[in-house]
Amino acid sequence: MIKVSNVFKNYSKKIVLKNINLEIKKGEKIAIMGLNGSGKTTLAEIILKIFSPSSGEVVYEDKNISKNATFQDINFDGELNLKQLVNFYCGAFKVKVNTSEYFKKFDLENETKQKYLKLSGGQKQKFKFLITLLNNPKLLLLDELTTSLDYLWRHKIVLLIKDYIIKNDCTLIMVSHDIEEVSQLCDRVLLMSNGEIIKDLDLKKTKEESINILKKEILSNASNI
Repeated sequence: MIKVSNVFKNYSKKIVLKNINLEIKKGEKIAIMGLNGSGKTTLAEIILKIFSPSSGEVVYEDKNISKNATFQDINFDGELNLKQLVNFYCGAFKVKVNTSEYFKKFDLENETKQKYLKLSGGQKQKFKFLITLLNNPKLLLLDELTTSLDYLWRHKIVLLIKDYIIKNDCTLIMVSHDIEEVSQLCDRVLLMSNGEIIKDLDLKKTKEESINILKKEILSNASNI
């Protein structure tokens, strides 16, 4: 379990997160949704301990989760080619895998000698997923899952992630604006507004009803801007 207690986050004089209290069970698939600036990504990054809260704490009861946590929004050295980057991350993660299978899975087998900076937006997004899954993460943070991907690859990525989290009993935290993707991958939704969690919806019990509530809340928040 991951326990978030009394978390605040300030940037200069701006309060980004306000007294967040949250428990995430092992294997849960959670989406964090809300309008731009609502605090979604900041909360997710604090949960993954990429950043520290200004006050409050995040506690992992299972220490193995923190060792195998991966964030999909990775920044790469654009001058290195894809093969070099994969080799680097295999070393960093201390894993031995058949890298050619990973390249093939993400339709990048013909791009292994291509510099990262030369890739298209969609290719970069696919490569980020490739690197993300190399570490066999037990906690996976996805931020805007299918940005820059065409329709076919949006569908493929959703299926790949769904298959991975089921087979590996992976805890998923997903920052998204896409209700359709959320409904396919997640069983719980946290809706945020102005740095606070205003709704905590259980999609397992009443998915259709919860999705309708979610749509209404998002529209309501948008109309109040």
